Formats: sequence, C-alpha cells, structure tokens
Amino acid sequence: MRIAGIVTAIALSLAVLHGSARGDTARAWAAARAGLPADAKFVFGLDVAALQKTQLFATYYPKLREDPSAAQKLDAVKDLCKLDPVAIVQGIVVGMSSDQQAGAAYVALTGVDRAKLSSCLQLVFQAGQKDVKISVKQAGNFTEITRGSETAYLGWIGRDVFVVSLHAEDKAALVKWMGGKGALAKTDLGKTLAKVNTAAALWGGGQADKEIEPGVTVHGGHGAVTYAKGNVSADIHAAMTNADEAVKMAASVNGQLGMLKHAPQLSPEVVAVLTAVTITADKDQVRIQASLGEKDLLGALAFAAGNLGGP
Repeated sequence: MRIAGIVTAIALSLAVLHGSARGDTARAWAAARAGLPADAKFVFGLDVAALQKTQLFATYYPKLREDPSAAQKLDAVKDLCKLDPVAIVQGIVVGMSSDQQAGAAYVALTGVDRAKLSSCLQLVFQAGQKDVKISVKQAGNFTEITRGSETAYLGWIGRDVFVVSLHAEDKAALVKWMGGKGALAKTDLGKTLAKVNTAAALWGGGQADKEIEPGVTVHGGHGAVTYAKGNVSADIHAAMTNADEAVKMAASVNGQLGMLKHAPQLSPEVVAVLTAVTITADKDQVRIQASLGEKDLLGALAFAAGNLGGP
C-alpha cells in the first residue's frame, strides 16, 4: 500500500474506531469551524465516547476488528508506541466537498501530542521494513512522512488536533482544508450548522440538490442523534424548495411508512422502529423525529442484515 494510503488508514482508523472515555467533538469542531473552506458542503461530527456506551457499539465494533489491516495498524500503535488507541482520540469532525471526493478529518487527541504521535508513526511505519528508510519531520504546521519517493502529510492545529486529508499525499489539498480562516461560518451551511446540537453523539449537515420525485427537490439537511439510558432519539430536517413541497414530501413519506408497517414479512422490531418515526412539514422543511429503545433498533438492524445483506 502506498504510504499516503497507510497514513490515511491509520489516522481515520484511530478517529473512527476509537474514542476516549470523556471525549466529545468540541475541540475538533472548533478546529474544523476555523479551518474548513467555504466550498465544504457536508460536515458531520462523532462523539465516539458516547457511542461506546451503546449496545450498538458492543455489537458491531468486534466486526470492525475483523478487518486484518485495521487490527494490525491499531495493535502496532499499542505495542510499539505504548499508546492505547482506545484512549487517545477525543472527538472527530469530517468535512467534504459536494462530490465527496475531497475533504478532511479533524481529530482532537488526549494524552498524546504532536511529538508523541509523530514518533509513534515513525515506529509503526518502520516496523517490518528494515531495508526501507522512513523519515518523519516537522515543517511548520505539518508533519511529513516519507518513504522513498512517497510523502504523506498530517496537518496540526495546536499541539493536539491533527488534520488528515482524504488524499494524504496532496499537501495543497490539506492546506486548503485547514486554511478556511472561518469561511464556513459565512456560508449557508455554516449558518445551518450553528443551529445543530453539536454536543450530540452524531450530528451533521449538508447541502446538495437532489430531486426525490418529480417536482420535489431536497436542497440539503441537518440533524442530530442523541443517546441516553438505552434510548436513541433523532431529529432530522430536510430542506425543500418551499412549504408546498414540504407538505407534499411529508405526505408521500408518511404514506410509504404506513404501507410498510403492515407488511407481513417485517419483524416486530422493525415495526416498532417504523412506528416510532414521525414525519411532519415545518414551513419549508420536512422534519423527521424518532425516539426508540436501542433494543428495537438492534433488532431492526439484525433483520435488515439477514434480509437485505446489511452489516
């Protein structure tokens, strides 16, 4: 694998698969809010610590560890660097372009800083490659990791928030996704995100025009998912062209949900999930709300996995 791919894999594996016992997205979001460029069209955050408390995490995390590549990299961090990958990531925010081909992840660390992580990366890359020179050097706000003619880059905001581009070898792209200077806040997406509950376990927003059915176009959306005492709650907003479209869309989806609830092949857990969902028109938006027990959600996912080839 090219070194850029390895850098991206390690960084995103640490960020997505793990979190600290007291993590949230506050520092990662502060860094992303300052660095994201104006053409960022999708932004979402994860409080992995909150997700770790759920039965969903306990059920599906072992499946992620079944990936030999991810497991090998994370074990190397623990064995060679004496760092617990479960404990060092505090929060993550990801921003992407409209076509989702460009973007970056902002990762807030705890218990490890730039110097420690850089040393760790050199140990991980050098392991098993005694005949190849791996160099890690600091250059301003960037860490450069070189193997032969290949170089990958990490950016830093302060000592303990790193940024990794979706294309780790492209320094110019990383500079762009770190150098927005608050530009996101002036955009429509930035103003929308200011209304989102960024303390939730999952949250996000995006802008994209997509015709759902003739005469009905969704222009974007935002929302959050929270978890407390075994219950999952969601509050999602889809932006329509006008109030008439919102009413039309809400009626259409409610009709489809009504038919699904009476499908004879569905499990009781799927029916419970569908029953928990309410869809209403709210001015020029369609609002989707749900509050349900995690047990029902797990049952519905298991049903989907068995019948639709899901996770």
